[in-house]
Amino acid sequence: MYIQTTTLTISLSLSASVSLGMLYMPKVYIILFHPEQNVPKRKRSFKAIVTAATMSGKLTQKGGDRPNGEVKTELCESMETNSDFIN
Repeated sequence: MYIQTTTLTISLSLSASVSLGMLYMPKVYIILFHPEQNVPKRKRSFKAIVTAATMSGKLTQKGGDRPNGEVKTELCESMETNSDFIN
C-alpha cells in the first residue's frame, strides 16, 4: 500500500511538472536566448482608435451634405484622401 501511494504521488508530481514546463518553456527560452523579442506588441483595435479620436474632438459627423443620408466621419474621410494619394 505504501509503495502504491508513493508511486501515485511521484507520477502526479512529475505530470504536473511536465505540464508546467511545457507551458512556460517557450517564454523562458525567449527571455534567456532572445531578449530582443521580449517586447510587448501594441495592438489597437478600430474601436480604440475611434474612441480616442472622439475623446480628442477630432471626430465630427458630416451627414447633412450626403445625398443618401449616409454618415461618414472626418476620420474616415481622411483615410480615403490618404488612400487616394497612395494610388
